[in-house]
Amino acid sequence: MKNSPAYKIRIRPETEQSRSEARASTASHKPKIKLNQSPVSIISPEAEPVVDIRTEESESKLTENSTSFPMMERPDINIEEIETIDFRPSRPSPFMKKKWTGHTFKPPKNIFRFGAVAGGAVAVGLLLGYVVLQTFTMEPTNPEEKVPAAIGQAKQTPQNKAAGQAAGAAASEQAKTNETANKPKTKPLTVTLPVVPLYLVQGGVFSTKAGAEQERTVFQQKGWPTHMEEDAGKHTLFLGVSASRDDALSLAEAYRASKQEVYIKEKSLPAGTVTLNIPEGMSADAAEEIKHLGQAQADLFQIVSQSIGDGFKGGKISQATLDKILTRHKEALKQGRSATEVLGEQQKALLQSALNEMTTAVTTLQQFAGQPNRTYLWQAEENMLRFISSYKRWQQAMTG
Repeated sequence: MKNSPAYKIRIRPETEQSRSEARASTASHKPKIKLNQSPVSIISPEAEPVVDIRTEESESKLTENSTSFPMMERPDINIEEIETIDFRPSRPSPFMKKKWTGHTFKPPKNIFRFGAVAGGAVAVGLLLGYVVLQTFTMEPTNPEEKVPAAIGQAKQTPQNKAAGQAAGAAASEQAKTNETANKPKTKPLTVTLPVVPLYLVQGGVFSTKAGAEQERTVFQQKGWPTHMEEDAGKHTLFLGVSASRDDALSLAEAYRASKQEVYIKEKSLPAGTVTLNIPEGMSADAAEEIKHLGQAQADLFQIVSQSIGDGFKGGKISQATLDKILTRHKEALKQGRSATEVLGEQQKALLQSALNEMTTAVTTLQQFAGQPNRTYLWQAEENMLRFISSYKRWQQAMTG
């Protein structure tokens, strides 16, 4: 009955008896009192206890039948005082001595770590507080440090301002002088670009780009080389290029055999001269290679296009012709590497693109020499079209 209210009942008989009589009466009757555990209404302390005077006979009867009456209705019992106690357990006094339970106090496992962290946090907080306090309370020792920079600039005289400008101009001139002194010295070199004759195999001229792209897709599905250029609002589709008319006619006959009508269009890349600035320390051999770069590219284009024509006409390329191609190609690559050291970024990119296309064409011709198949010739012809396109843009970039 933890949650039942605890109370104390004091019972006093109506007639006063001596101790001996009380003991005798208790021994003879021995009444069994059963406490009523039902909630008891609280009687206000102002109410006086009611005492009923009854005879001994009635008292004995009531005593015998005491178990059948509820506690509050017994006539021979007066409730003198009722004390109620709260449900909450009573708190022991802090001055009371604790009872030994046999268990010893064990500190937490991380008590030292918690202590170290807390101590470190306090120390850091104190240090930061001290630094902030010193920062805001410290005054500059020099009174001039308190003067704003704008005020100091306002006090400048015209003479000081002129002197500052003169000093700045002198520093700028000195920087330019140093840059000129550190820049490597160069010397001019004239490069001659020869005329490159072109005989283009034309597959058609279209008024719209969409029409040209549609026809180009048809040619590509057949495995033929294609290259498209736009001029005066017209879109021209080319199927091959050669350095001589005879080689172009051999290529045109291969198309006509496949029932494709083509035309020969003659064109050429004009000659020109370009002046390059090369380092004074460059070797004479490297300078000579750059000087003949244009002529070497034109010669390589001529011999490769002639080999492709021979392949279409005779179905093979002689080993002597192939060796000659490889030698010219090696010289062109060497000259191109020397030229890229003195060219600008745009000129260098265009020259490298032209050399890469020529390298692919030469490699394809080597494969055709080992295994004669017109597929290799079509591939080499497309590389030649791309080579002429990159070489033309490189020449325009060089001549300005």
